[in-house]
Amino acid sequence: MVVGCGLALSRLCGGDARPVLVQSAPGQFEIAAIDASAAHAVATAAGECWRHLTGPLALPEAFSSAIFVRLIPAGEDNPGAEAFRVNVEPGGVVSVWLWGETVPEATVHRALVHALLSRIAVAWHGTAVRATVPLWLEQACVGWWLTHERPASLDALKQRTERMTPPPIAALLDWPRDGRERPGYADAAIWLLTFLQTESGRADEWGTMLRRMLLGGDPQAALAAAYPGRFFGVPARELWWQTGWHDARQVRALPVLSSAESRARLGALARFVYADEAGVADRVVPLRTVLAQGGDPLIGAEVARRVAELERLIPALHPFYRNAGLSLAEALRTNQRSAAKIEERCTVFAGDWRDATELEVAARAALDALEARPEPPAGASPTG
Repeated sequence: MVVGCGLALSRLCGGDARPVLVQSAPGQFEIAAIDASAAHAVATAAGECWRHLTGPLALPEAFSSAIFVRLIPAGEDNPGAEAFRVNVEPGGVVSVWLWGETVPEATVHRALVHALLSRIAVAWHGTAVRATVPLWLEQACVGWWLTHERPASLDALKQRTERMTPPPIAALLDWPRDGRERPGYADAAIWLLTFLQTESGRADEWGTMLRRMLLGGDPQAALAAAYPGRFFGVPARELWWQTGWHDARQVRALPVLSSAESRARLGALARFVYADEAGVADRVVPLRTVLAQGGDPLIGAEVARRVAELERLIPALHPFYRNAGLSLAEALRTNQRSAAKIEERCTVFAGDWRDATELEVAARAALDALEARPEPPAGASPTG
């Protein structure tokens, strides 16, 4: 199928064109393009999309088949003059087409999210039922991604919505794809996604609603079925939403990642994967081995890129993982490539990583125990 994507792109761009194929990660996104720099830029965005939406969308490690992104040069046929097109093929393969020499960032974001939601629908429901991606959910996921990737965007969102009256929840859930501008709806969608996750408990109400919506169900009916007992009747539902809007918007959230997000992002920066000597399969290369080869131009460039990303990431890391982030940055910045120096820095990072994961596990166990603790009888003293 990867070859098929390449051949199809080659035919569109002329017989002499040789498309490049770039993966964000195996089983996630695969980008085909003539311009290698454009393909790598979209692959970076695709990796960010997957990372930030893993939590709200309960993404697996990988799908059985990747989402194929095809970047089509300007001037090629675009029958519907669409910003992007997502196709779900009979075999369940999901592909997204983007046209133009330079595709606007906002269009890339929406296309990747729409394709990801379509692929989730295929994984859950197969191709027997046509997948449906509600516009509010698409916009909410884009907003969730950006406000978690760029903490300043969360502050800007709060400022924009400070004096805004939230749209009725029915209008937001049924937001049609008619091209009409609806001011404030994209911002409101982010708060709705935040609120619905906050309201979701052990019964996984949010996951239930997501499955129903992607199956093509009525969003309002899906909400009522997934969140039983939260409201009775339309006025009560609206009050529930309006209250949730203000609660979600007024929470003083610091631009700090959760411990799970910090672990995932830091682990990805510490993990190096290269093709084996035969070029057939990928294998994980130990950090020590990579640093010992830092004089290689390609490896050196990749290490430098990761250092730059770490410098942006460290301020947002969860406190459990802050030391591990600092020690990883020190290891990657090691200028003296002696075996002793590399061993010292890698040992420090390994210890900080172990401490962080142990703290995360212990904190989760304590919170689970507290949540499972039975409520005291009415009128009983706190100490029993």
